[in-house]
Amino acid sequence: MHFANKILNITFFSMLAMFFFIIIYLLFLRKYHLEYQVLNSERYKKKVNILEVENIHKSSLLILGDSRFESVNTNLKNEINLSVGGETSNTMFHRIKSYEFKDSIKIILGIGLNDILFSYRRKDISCNIKRLIYLINSKTNNSNIYLCEILPINTSGFFYNKLDVNSKIRNLNLNFDSLSINSNNNKIKVIDFQEFTNNSNDLKFRYSYDGIHLNENGLNLFIKRINQFLKDDK
Repeated sequence: MHFANKILNITFFSMLAMFFFIIIYLLFLRKYHLEYQVLNSERYKKKVNILEVENIHKSSLLILGDSRFESVNTNLKNEINLSVGGETSNTMFHRIKSYEFKDSIKIILGIGLNDILFSYRRKDISCNIKRLIYLINSKTNNSNIYLCEILPINTSGFFYNKLDVNSKIRNLNLNFDSLSINSNNNKIKVIDFQEFTNNSNDLKFRYSYDGIHLNENGLNLFIKRINQFLKDDK
């Protein structure tokens, strides 16, 4: 009986320790673990190496985003797409530190979804995006920064904590309009994508092949919407 009780105690404390580890992982460690996996993946390293040889300092239009932006091509002159799948606002901040931008350019910025999917707190995401925008602002003068609202996901798919994802996206997007920059004569403009959402504020599934990424129809509409803003500023 004593031996059985001892086994039960060990089992209980092992389960309790595992429970606390899972809580700590989800609250504090998951984002860093997932970012580490992305940064050390062959795909990420290969893409970053390719981008580093681009003539970024000569480009008049830069696209900075995650996997949703990798296929964006506005067909405007002298455009370079610097988007990398799996990117968060934190990893992008560190990646572009060494990039040199010229003045009087257009910069499309689309980031934030992976921050949410990787379990960053909304407050931390807002701070990281602001930090990223300030870094971009410091690299150029007389330029337009187009901050893209984060497209929601379609919650009919299976995603971690999916019901909370779109709620965080809505709150972050609401805060985008309050962002401002007051130096280097740069301007920040927010691009919204209301036509992509249904009555439940989910991504319309007809624009996606997996609930997150855009299919051909979605991508074409996405690019069309971005071009409307770019052409208005010609």
